[in-house]
Amino acid sequence: MIEESIQNYLEKPLPISIDELCEKKFNFIIPSYQRGYRWTEKEVKCLIKDVLAYKQEKDGPFYCLQPLVVRNVFVNGKYQWRVIDGQQRLTTIYLILKELFGGGEGCYSLEYERDNFLTQMSEYRGDENSEIYHLKKAEETIRTFLIEREQVCKEVLRTNVSNHCCFIFYVMKEGMNASDEESDRMERELFNNLNSGKIPLTESELIKALFLHNIGETRLVKEVKQISMSEELDRMERTLREDEMWYFLAGDRQKPSNCIDYLYKVWYRSKYTEIPMDVDYPIFSCLEEEMSTDSRMLAKWQEIKNCFYTLTGWYSDSLLYNLIGYLEGRKKPKNMTREYPPFHDELLAGLYRYATGGKDTQYQPTRKAFINYVKEQCLKSIPQNYTELRYDTDRNTAFNILLLLNIAMLINNKKMEYSSDGDKVTGKVRETKISRYPFHVFHALNWNVEHISPQSPKEKTELYDRLCKLKKDYEDTLPEEVGRLCQKMENNKANFNALDYDAEYRALLQDLMPDKDQAMEMKNLTLLTEHDNKGIGNKFYFEKRNQLNEYQSQGSFIPAATLNVFSKWYTKHPKGFVLWGSEDQDAYEKAIKQTISDFQAYCQHNE
Repeated sequence: MIEESIQNYLEKPLPISIDELCEKKFNFIIPSYQRGYRWTEKEVKCLIKDVLAYKQEKDGPFYCLQPLVVRNVFVNGKYQWRVIDGQQRLTTIYLILKELFGGGEGCYSLEYERDNFLTQMSEYRGDENSEIYHLKKAEETIRTFLIEREQVCKEVLRTNVSNHCCFIFYVMKEGMNASDEESDRMERELFNNLNSGKIPLTESELIKALFLHNIGETRLVKEVKQISMSEELDRMERTLREDEMWYFLAGDRQKPSNCIDYLYKVWYRSKYTEIPMDVDYPIFSCLEEEMSTDSRMLAKWQEIKNCFYTLTGWYSDSLLYNLIGYLEGRKKPKNMTREYPPFHDELLAGLYRYATGGKDTQYQPTRKAFINYVKEQCLKSIPQNYTELRYDTDRNTAFNILLLLNIAMLINNKKMEYSSDGDKVTGKVRETKISRYPFHVFHALNWNVEHISPQSPKEKTELYDRLCKLKKDYEDTLPEEVGRLCQKMENNKANFNALDYDAEYRALLQDLMPDKDQAMEMKNLTLLTEHDNKGIGNKFYFEKRNQLNEYQSQGSFIPAATLNVFSKWYTKHPKGFVLWGSEDQDAYEKAIKQTISDFQAYCQHNE
């Protein structure tokens, strides 16, 4: 049976001191798939100097050596710890301990699965073995550094390494009944993910461990506070994981393993703008450095909570929900100006920075001031020439305008009305409730910008084949305009080129299938899911309309503006539902301009 104190580390990430690793004789194995030790003189000296500079009263209860990710295995009647991540620091500390205490006695053990390079260092004669070379150079760097220092320096280093240096011990989670082969596969996958920067889970759990370790003075107080804080962190994660909340905050970004990582990014960027790319676990490192006392730890904890409750407050406010949800739902256009609003966590960080007064802690903007600020960001996202946008030159900007069209329809519907008490008018003015756009439904699907009328095919033979199939499929119900076009082509089968001089043919074709240039304009574009778009293909307008009616009856999500297009709600006096004619296109273009213009006017009006 493994000791109870060690069992705790199997259950959740916790700090573990070097003293405990040595006292309990931890046996670490470096798996053969790892490249081996590679630290240079620079990294070794930097670690020693950092550990020497540590002072408990100033830097907190321990010096964090960052994560040590391991897998626990039982071999020949004893436990071993396979190192998945953290090899460089673990090995360097091992070499420092050997130098400080005159050998490996009383230290944790460290072995390489491929070959025990540590035992071969004394026999090294400058050959080409890269692992032994780097280990030997690190050993020489440590020895030279200590020789050049006085004894008191060595004593400080010995005390700090043994008593105050801690790893955050993270044990790989395995299934209860996982086979050895399955566990080996999981280990390799975890190693690959950690080394390609694709595992945000570790940082958030390290932050959780950091908070839980530092809270409370006595054991009883600590345990009570740990339970409370742990429950609160879990509740934050559950809230952020809800589809409605996640897709509002993150647009179409895929939900990660731990959604609370997104919250940490928003908080960090609101304070420091950029997340450094050359630092391992940068947010965790920042918190670890700043949490030198209990009061500072509690202050950081309060900052994280304030950020969370501010974001959930925006979610609960229907107006802010729609405005921020639109900003988060945009796609990156081809050409962005410096004033163009950023995306995702950078956008939310900027909004949060403004909402909390930024560096000016004396100023806290009101809800109205904050709404006006969000409106400004929305205005900056709308290009001046939005009615001239084209599918073939900037598909993403066209997508953004079509998304805004659907959301602006809800916001523009907000009106002032008098509230009443029973049958009596009170005279107090109130706002009608704004409907909330279903971002959780929208972003759970893949979207395409769809051509309402299809493009004319390059070859007339292709068009003729499609018309013949259409005539067969529809038989007696084929629309008259389509039938006339089909007959025209039937009569000119021998020489399709003669149709180029037929005015009626050209007019019919233009109404049914605009040329490529016109097909790319905004008045011929709308939003459809990838599934529905593939289903209707490159069919004529009336065919698409019939197919979409069927999809909608089956529960397919079709945006309101797209429904309006295929129902011709924008056309005052629609002439049937066969063609998407010039009158329909002009009415749709006018509706886009009016809706976006009304939204701009609303955003320009201060609350």
